[in-house]
Amino acid sequence: MKKKQIIAMIIAAVLFVTVGLVGVASSLLMNSFMNDSATGTETFPMEEFVGVVNIIGTIQEGTGSYFTNTGQYDHALVVNYIEELAACENNVGLLLYIDSPGGYCYVGDDLYLELMEYKEETGRPIYAYFSSLAASAAYYAAMTADEIYANRMTTTGSIGVYSTYYDMSELYNKLGVKEIIVKSGDNKAVGSPGQVMTDEQIAIEQSQVDYMYEIFVDVVEKGRNMDRDKVYEIADGRAYDAEQALELDLIDGIARYEDYRAQVLSYFDDGTVFYDQDSNYSAFAYMFGEVLESMPKSDNQVIIDFIESKENGGAKYESIYR
Repeated sequence: MKKKQIIAMIIAAVLFVTVGLVGVASSLLMNSFMNDSATGTETFPMEEFVGVVNIIGTIQEGTGSYFTNTGQYDHALVVNYIEELAACENNVGLLLYIDSPGGYCYVGDDLYLELMEYKEETGRPIYAYFSSLAASAAYYAAMTADEIYANRMTTTGSIGVYSTYYDMSELYNKLGVKEIIVKSGDNKAVGSPGQVMTDEQIAIEQSQVDYMYEIFVDVVEKGRNMDRDKVYEIADGRAYDAEQALELDLIDGIARYEDYRAQVLSYFDDGTVFYDQDSNYSAFAYMFGEVLESMPKSDNQVIIDFIESKENGGAKYESIYR
């Protein structure tokens, strides 16, 4: 065999081994990243710190994975993060950074209960800061806070509940579509878009909304140590600006976020720092999530997404202000 052929074979073998090792290393690195992303494990500071919990966007269920998270509210991730903070001995409190119109009653209430559990089990304080919007379920969650400050341009309040239904029966008629529902009782499948709701069915749904509204009033009454009749007076669903909210005792003060952060740190020992979870989002995860969001959709998927966005039912603590 010629010398050049031998050298070429050696180079090829070295390249093959190198590529294989790089591939294995890349695979291990990606698996490690995916595992960390799935669990949301945090590396907290060695010194005492206040954990910042971001409540941004509509309060709803999410994917539960950092791998596709783009910084919007993801309930599973937020709950996991709060539980990790509770278990960390160096954590001395929470600061809720809120910029949200609210969201679904169930998710908002579960967030509230998770925060109350943190507070009761650890004995640590919770503070809240309202950015541009902190309405409905977002305000509901803030009722766990010992102190609430807002930006002077904040819109807040919107204490109330609503449930939306779409009657598309006339549209179905024009399209020649007839919805046939086989049901066990007259009040099964209430709110189906092809059916006209009866007065009885509307009353049934109203009772559900009233039930959830009373829970909201309870939460505000306890969270703000406010007379219940006063809560009823201001809890008609309207939103308030920061000055109105302060006058009504819905918040405790008005400040810029940077100033309030400094104020919160002054409540603790020197050397206490903040831990901002957002700064630890993977850039790769962010880009991956953005790519998924920007991928083109088929006409069928667009129609399906539209129908799902107009889903009937599902009570919400949410403001129309965005």
